[in-house]
Amino acid sequence: MKFDTKKSLYVGLAALSLVAATGFATTNASAKTYATVASNSTLSSDPTTRNVVTNGTNALYTKAGTLRGARVIAGKGTLSQYGSSNSSQQYFRAYRVATTNRGSVYYKVVSFNGSLRGWIYGGKTTSSFGGGISSTNTMTQASMPSVTKGYTLANAAKNSLWVNPKWSQYKAQPADMSGYKSGDTFTVTGAATKTREGWLYYQVTDDNNSAVTGWVFAGGLNAPTSPSTPTTPSTPTTTPTKDNSIQIVYLNASGQQVGQTYNWIIQNSDLKSGAKLANGAKLGDILNNSSELTDVANKNIPTGYTLSKSQPNNPVANVTVGSNYTVYVDQVAHNYTSQLSYYDSDSNQPISSSALVEGIYPVFNDTDKAVFTSATQGSIPATVFDNDIFKGGNLAALTGNPVLINGRYQTPSWKFDATKTKQENANAKYGDTVKLFYKANPLA
Repeated sequence: MKFDTKKSLYVGLAALSLVAATGFATTNASAKTYATVASNSTLSSDPTTRNVVTNGTNALYTKAGTLRGARVIAGKGTLSQYGSSNSSQQYFRAYRVATTNRGSVYYKVVSFNGSLRGWIYGGKTTSSFGGGISSTNTMTQASMPSVTKGYTLANAAKNSLWVNPKWSQYKAQPADMSGYKSGDTFTVTGAATKTREGWLYYQVTDDNNSAVTGWVFAGGLNAPTSPSTPTTPSTPTTTPTKDNSIQIVYLNASGQQVGQTYNWIIQNSDLKSGAKLANGAKLGDILNNSSELTDVANKNIPTGYTLSKSQPNNPVANVTVGSNYTVYVDQVAHNYTSQLSYYDSDSNQPISSSALVEGIYPVFNDTDKAVFTSATQGSIPATVFDNDIFKGGNLAALTGNPVLINGRYQTPSWKFDATKTKQENANAKYGDTVKLFYKANPLA
């Protein structure tokens, strides 16, 4: 038998080329395509406008999550807990921004307590925070006290002044107290509460040295004293001083103040005959009804709290004028859950339950409720409608009753319309009824 080596060589090379080409194509087809960084820069806007909260829809990564080698630093569950936390230490500050070649925006953030730092998806635009984070105000403006002058620091070592209240900003700093002298009086120029904890802070300036200024915890101030002035039972006293009032302080189970201190001003009409209203006087000695303090305290419990069953053993009869009276309270658990309604995207009309299979809407299960439930009645972020429940879950589609068309039965269906749903619920808050829009699939 004659063997043609030249022909065999050509056939072998062709086969080898085919295998190589096939292998190359297979490798390319299975390789994952990663995003690349298009820009990366430091944020230069006012740092206080870059305080954010996480919502748990995106994880925190060592780099933009779609880049090669990105690793998870904190998962969605952890960031959800940070976002709903009652501690100001678990806010975040954004300080860098990066965009990818796919148009995604990522922010580098650090938690106020410094325990978490990394990159998180922030939406598709750098004009506002989105995706896994949103802007937040760490402090909420509060009412000014009726008296603004003559305050003193109760304990400068324990409750000193801060440039910003501690933990209200990332790396908040103590104020310069080098010009302060014991006994200096202060004037209150501002008032605010910590948004999460509800603790009241006053912005004050030293009357003897204007360079000494900052924020101080309201419980760290002594109310001003003023010379007692003769009053008649028919003339109510309206200015709280150490000679006529008691400061009622509300604390949670951890001993942290919640809400504002309530100044109860004792009126002459409350006194026993011949009793003198003065600093240090026991209520049991001067009041007709010493338990009136308890009634006043219960009536002025901060909103969102209820009287705790665990109260300190401090008989109100022994409480003295000019002192603080502590009341323990528990937070009332509020959950704002939105209800759902269903609309056709083209007609803007409600989709009747009778048009759906078995005549009912999708069952609003616990997973769905968790997505539409919040402890506060804040705005519902657009990212809620990107949740998996709308992609392959319970609310992804609606199925209608079969209808007879051209001699055969066909089943109408609707697919979730995220774009229109987001537009129609731009101003919705947790607890509002949410309109979900669905686009009908065409029938043959």
